[in-house]
Amino acid sequence: MSLAASLINTAHQFRLGHEAEASLLLRQCIDEIEKDHPEIIQQSEFGQILSPMLQAQERQDWLTLADYLEYELPQLF
Repeated sequence: MSLAASLINTAHQFRLGHEAEASLLLRQCIDEIEKDHPEIIQQSEFGQILSPMLQAQERQDWLTLADYLEYELPQLF
């Protein structure tokens, strides 16, 4: 499964209310980004997306987090 597909799958899990499973999938996606796409982490666009994603996660705003995972983050790849 591609990274973009993994991000979209994770977003769907958040939308379905499967927060625990989605959180594990999110960690796997971040690990894959760090391992296979370290150049992305250096991009300012990644930081601009990551900060509001983490804020949404802290608020347990799963739908906003899912939107970032499905629509914003895959565009960087």
